[in-house]
Amino acid sequence: MATLEELASLVKGKVVGDGKLELTGVSGLDTAQPGEISLIASAKALPAARESKASAFIFPSNLREFNFQGIEIDNPRMAFAQILWYFYPKKKYAEGIHPSAVIGEGFQHGPGCHIGPLVFIGDRVKLGKGVVIHPGVVIQDDVEIGDDSEIRPNVVLCHGTKIGNRVLIHPGAVIGGDGFGFEKTSDGRHLKVPQVGCVVIEDDVEIGSNVTIDRATTGQTLIGAGTKIDNLVQIGHNVKVGKDCIMVAMTGVAGSTKIGDRVTLAGQSGINGHITIGDDTVVFVRGMVISSLPPNSIVSGQPARPHGEDMRIQAAAGKLPELLKTIRQLEKRVAELEGKLN
Repeated sequence: MATLEELASLVKGKVVGDGKLELTGVSGLDTAQPGEISLIASAKALPAARESKASAFIFPSNLREFNFQGIEIDNPRMAFAQILWYFYPKKKYAEGIHPSAVIGEGFQHGPGCHIGPLVFIGDRVKLGKGVVIHPGVVIQDDVEIGDDSEIRPNVVLCHGTKIGNRVLIHPGAVIGGDGFGFEKTSDGRHLKVPQVGCVVIEDDVEIGSNVTIDRATTGQTLIGAGTKIDNLVQIGHNVKVGKDCIMVAMTGVAGSTKIGDRVTLAGQSGINGHITIGDDTVVFVRGMVISSLPPNSIVSGQPARPHGEDMRIQAAAGKLPELLKTIRQLEKRVAELEGKLN
């Protein structure tokens, strides 16, 4: 429980209404109950806010005239996230190793680590302080995991993977599986190319459920600090991803591509191999990038092209049935005129 005044102080917002109002939780507009605070992110949410049972709201300054009680702040979404963390703090795990865990030789770990049931840890694995390993995780030989990282159930970290500090990996991800490397032989078969590199995940990265990041053929596949990867993303061998990127669900990045800093790849984006994506580029949903892009590009379509150009093409494509009908009518008239001339 917290007062409205306490929550406003937490997020550095302005109290509107009774600062002593006691709040028991935070919820969405449609599910909030009396005593809870909710979010009005923009004017579009006003009808739902008027129907909401919430006792207080987090809202931007330009909605002040609607006389909501709550917290006025420039970035209401950020404040909402902070208040969620206040009411639902990160779970703390007791230090210790479950007796069902299988631990290899040369295992090292810092203080405060928690290793859950049925975990497998190979040889020469190193964990920093405060690392949490959930049930069913497989950690192969020579893996290193930095301080305060959390590996959730059924993740597989293949041999030699390097994980930084404060990394969160969601269930079912496979980090460091073999890259897809084959050479065609003279008799038409496919010879596997040994994948002897590794994967390096830098600090403050979050990796979603069932993500696969392939180890490099040689050298490293690299995910830069602060990057956030949604569920069901595939990253090929020897890819280099920069810092603070966003990669949304079902995106695929082919091998040896270099992605700059602060790049956004929207859902189901497809990125060709051996190309470079410049810093601060945005690829819209289902964009298919087949060649390198300079920094600050905003692209969409298949193949990806500047977003404005692609929108014009899409608009024109929507008129094709009408245009085809007009062409058929013109062909008919031309044929009639030719018949008269003949």
